[in-house]
Amino acid sequence: MTDYPRTRIASGGPYEDVVGYSRVVVTGPLAFVAGTTASSDGSPIPKTCGEQARQTVEIMQQKLLEAGFGLDEVVRVRMFVVDIKRDWQEVSTVMNEYFADIRPVMTMVQVAALIDDAMLIEIEMDAVRHSSK
Repeated sequence: MTDYPRTRIASGGPYEDVVGYSRVVVTGPLAFVAGTTASSDGSPIPKTCGEQARQTVEIMQQKLLEAGFGLDEVVRVRMFVVDIKRDWQEVSTVMNEYFADIRPVMTMVQVAALIDDAMLIEIEMDAVRHSSK
């Protein structure tokens, strides 16, 4: 078995040090992006779930690029929303803007709450580096 080094990337989000986790962990050709919300940089949280989804994907894209990955290498997306019936279509429209041609596996589930009542969605992503890189 190959022993891959582990690279950790932080975002400076308010919970990383408190909880003890990294925003992104890269090992070998794999990148794992922790659950991310629209407030990772301390800026105001957008009001709608769709706006939060967009801001969250932008934050995640930036961190993936920092790790040497692109959105085109994302193979799995997990979305945790607080009101799936109200927000699934708006979130789906936003996700389609980013992933229509990439088509990763994607799951959206409803959760009772997130760590801040203003947060409506949290997203995780996994990526696999293209062999051509």
